[in-house]
Amino acid sequence: MLITYAKTENVKKLNEGVIREFLLDMSQQRAWAPKTYRIYLQNFSSFFKWCVRIRAIEKNPCEKIEKPRIPKRLPRCLSKEQTLAILSAASWHPWRYSYEKARNESIITMFVYTGLRLQELLNLRIPDVNIDTHEIFVREGKGKKDRIVPIHPRLATVLRVYEQERDKRKKFSTWYFTGIHSDKPLNAKNTREICRKVGVTSGVKFTPHMLRHTFARLSVDADLNLYKLKEIMGHSSVSTTQIYLSVSKEGIKRSFNSLNLI
Repeated sequence: MLITYAKTENVKKLNEGVIREFLLDMSQQRAWAPKTYRIYLQNFSSFFKWCVRIRAIEKNPCEKIEKPRIPKRLPRCLSKEQTLAILSAASWHPWRYSYEKARNESIITMFVYTGLRLQELLNLRIPDVNIDTHEIFVREGKGKKDRIVPIHPRLATVLRVYEQERDKRKKFSTWYFTGIHSDKPLNAKNTREICRKVGVTSGVKFTPHMLRHTFARLSVDADLNLYKLKEIMGHSSVSTTQIYLSVSKEGIKRSFNSLNLI
């Protein structure tokens, strides 16, 4: 595409000016998003690095071309009403077995009340969930970091029912969430299918990661300290956690209503 634009197959003539002109023209003609611009630039840079390596050219003409900033998108969250709808649907959906009902309701409730990542939830083992001390031990979350996540009283109630059902079926697996007819751990596909079924029943389409974002937003709405939320979420920096301030409507309303403007 660049060769056609420059009307030359001589790699030495594909200099910085030609590449800049190509990227500018194409981004205007085709309304490229910043991400598309960056992808083309990265591909060109990789090619010219190879050209330098084989000594076809002396230096990479893309080195000084700036990458456009990609605008940060706000995380997609459910409203409180939608969240209540899926929690209710997880409970009264026509599951086949009492163990399946207790397990699936626990999974959805755990996502909503802990903000765990999908793989973090799937990696939980029996000793990691301690209802008595109201703690979940997350082993090697993102960045290989361990952390402690508190168990909300509402979640504790649901988990007790699940653990009772699990004991009735004499499950001997070390994994906290297992299959219905096996002691093998659930996988991501299984969990997404559970979310899909609950989504159909509730009329609210969602993913496990949307529930993580929803937990964070609801926590900010409830005025949970950002630094405490950072530790619960397992963020490396509070700047990542701060993005939820942008989607927290209730917290902003309360703060604004308390202002004495005049």
